[in-house]
Parts: sequence; C-alpha cells; structure tokens
Amino acid sequence: MNIILLGPQGSGKGTQAKMLAEKLGLTIVETGKILREIAETDHPWGRRIKDMQMRGVLVSDDILMAVLKETLSKPARRGYLFDGTPRNIVQYKLIKEVLEDRGEKIDKVVVLNISEEETIKRLSSRRTCLKCGRVYNLITSPPPEENKCECGGELSQRDDDFPEAIKKRLDAYKKSTSKVIEKAKNENVLIEIDGERAIDVIHEDIISKLEDRSSK
Repeated sequence: MNIILLGPQGSGKGTQAKMLAEKLGLTIVETGKILREIAETDHPWGRRIKDMQMRGVLVSDDILMAVLKETLSKPARRGYLFDGTPRNIVQYKLIKEVLEDRGEKIDKVVVLNISEEETIKRLSSRRTCLKCGRVYNLITSPPPEENKCECGGELSQRDDDFPEAIKKRLDAYKKSTSKVIEKAKNENVLIEIDGERAIDVIHEDIISKLEDRSSK
C-alpha cells in the first residue's frame, strides 16, 4: 500500500506518519526532513534549498523530484508513506509515474485539515534544540526548563516558524495542493480527517477510514 499524507504546516503529519508507518509496516518518505538535511550540507542543491526555505517558498519541482527518485530507488517495506508530498499536481503525476514503473499505484491520499489560526498557533510555539535537534512545542510539549533542552542545549525558533513566514508557507500550500486534493477526490482515493483533535483519536480515525475504503 502507498499512502500520501497531506496537511498544512503544524497539522501533525510527522506524528501521524510515524504511527501509520509502524501500524501498517510502511517506509516513510519525509521530503521535508530530507530537504532540510541537504540544505545544511555542501550538496549541489544545498544553497538553493536553503534560500527557498528562508524566503518561505516551496522547493522547486525539479529538485524535489530528483530527491524522490533517488529515495524511491531504495527498497521499501510494505509500501511507501509520503509525508507532505506531493505539493502540487505536477508532483502528484510524477509520483504516480514513478510508482507505475514499479508496478504500483497511489492507494490513498489522506488530508489532515486544521484552521489557519491553529497552524500559526502551533508553529509559532515550536522550538528546536541547537545541540541535539529535538523539537519542543511551548503549548503541547514544553521543554523541562525555559529555553533549555533536556540535553542542556539552547532552544531556538526557526526562521520559518515566525507568523509572517508561516502565512506565506500556508498560502503556498493552499494554492498548490488544492488541485492535488481535487484530483485525489475525482480518483476516489481521498480521505479527509479533522486534525484538531487528540493524536490517538486522529490515528484511529485514519485507520478506520483506510480499512473502510479498502473493503469496498
């Protein structure tokens, strides 16, 4: 089974992706993490990716798809779980093509829906440890001490987690993914989920709807 998991920044995609991957035995393709790692290296795309992230715009399709093709060339478990990708209809079609070359398909597109206000609230409260990379949220998972990680490292707010940058990213998300969601709906593979609930409740809802769709 190959699943695409979409949702605005701060919707909990990463958490739900890990839970789904463990439950269903899927290999996570977390492009956001992959791209952030590349941005901090001397990789040929590193500087371009870093610049796009700083400006609050989406990474270009050519770079993203090159990263995806390289990632999908590696062995998977029982399928792939795409965390936050594709971001537009071009990427959606390209992923379908790559999977079709493997004799596979996109089975389900799961969308986590949360409001703009909730997105800004969640992301502007996020802090990252400069020493170990652990991520805290001042509201839902605060650090043991103010501005201190449990490892002793200093906490920092990412440049793209300030309200102005968040709004730009959110506008870009809405504009680019609307056609993906519409396409998935027309192909009868779309599952919409209310993302403003408890983590376990959301997970159980996703599993229930995946099982319901699979039985039809």
